[in-house]
Amino acid sequence: MRHRHRKESRHSERSRSGAFHGTIVCQHFAVANPSLVRGLALFGPLLEPPAPARQALRDRDALARREGMAEIADSVVQSGTSRETKERQPATVALVREIMMRQPGERYAQNCDALANAQAADLSQITCPVLLMTGDEDVVAPPATARTMEQKLERARTVILPRCGHWTIFECPREVNRELQGFLRTIHLSGHSRTHT
Repeated sequence: MRHRHRKESRHSERSRSGAFHGTIVCQHFAVANPSLVRGLALFGPLLEPPAPARQALRDRDALARREGMAEIADSVVQSGTSRETKERQPATVALVREIMMRQPGERYAQNCDALANAQAADLSQITCPVLLMTGDEDVVAPPATARTMEQKLERARTVILPRCGHWTIFECPREVNRELQGFLRTIHLSGHSRTHT
């Protein structure tokens, strides 16, 4: 019976990935369920919003409820994407704006409220491998935040993508895919080795 439980637990382990404020959710999940997480890949990773950002999120919450998403979408495109993306990737810029515009204002406001009240996870409790990836022009989750998180994590690696903003997976898809595949391969090999020792 005990052997069966170990076997089922091993097969239920998964690698988790998150982007933007979803990275906070992934961190808390890994702390609460360490046996279910073999690795974390976090894009635009956040610890928790600093005080000025919390107020900005509350202001954006109110704006979304009052006026909808158009002004917010334009602001996100301008501040969230890199200079090169804006100059050379019109399709990516259009995609980011479309993603924002397709969100109902009320639902987006709820997300802003949740993020404004988010608290940091205890990174010292995360023992699985963690990939932290952000852009060198990311003003939401800047490289300094990723490096701070790397120092607090037991097994982390930070990748800073050049000429990239906050929308890493859309601005630099090839680089993100390459790094993610390598990370997942490492986790798979580590798990395979562990099950055969």
